Amino acid sequence: MKPESPRPPQAVSVPHLREVRSYKLRSGRVTRSQEEALRLHWDSFVLNPTAILEFATIFEKCPKVIVEIGSGMGEATAEMAEAQPDLGILAIEVHRPGIGALLSKIVERQLDNVRIIDGDAVSIFEKLLPPDSLDGIRVYFPDPWPKKRHHKRRLLQTEWIEFAVTRLKTEGTLHIATDWKPYADWISQRGEANLKISGGLVPRPEWRSLTRFESQGLAKGHRVFDFLYTKNPEARVEL
Repeated sequence: MKPESPRPPQAVSVPHLREVRSYKLRSGRVTRSQEEALRLHWDSFVLNPTAILEFATIFEKCPKVIVEIGSGMGEATAEMAEAQPDLGILAIEVHRPGIGALLSKIVERQLDNVRIIDGDAVSIFEKLLPPDSLDGIRVYFPDPWPKKRHHKRRLLQTEWIEFAVTRLKTEGTLHIATDWKPYADWISQRGEANLKISGGLVPRPEWRSLTRFESQGLAKGHRVFDFLYTKNPEARVEL
């Protein structure tokens, strides 16, 4: 794989947030088409960064950049990318079938505004994303880890949300969606307690495409909760 050119801005030193993973690697079967997409298009669309990312280089034609954490099988990601060609989307995903499926959709739809990173979102935010660099963060239907003993594995911890906000530009947005009511309550409590952001529960935005997990939840009669937060102008990066 071809690494990104190591031309980083001034290095940023931040404390390591935690060791507990917020995801569990699944041993899903990679289909023949997904395997072919991984083989043919990995070098073109999957980043292998060795330094802090420079979005002006990665997304030359996109004035705005957002990060999507957990793009799944890529249907919603590709649909939203096609609808907003001037928006750069950096998709973070760890499951090879999902990466392969998204690569196929990028090529099929001729999308030039999507790039992928295969890795842990916590580590990527900590080591690769500059402060005040993102116009938005999207976290759609993260694993709710419903058992109480597993709550420590939830991505949306108080500390991580506070840190993720430092990667947003002023008035950048954090958009979260879940169909698990207890997790929605958890998110709401942490959002209300964070003085660096404003917002809360909103109706589903028309531009947010349905994801596969969302469709499954709706089929089970689940209610979907969308939370939209905006970084306050007075919020400052503290390192």
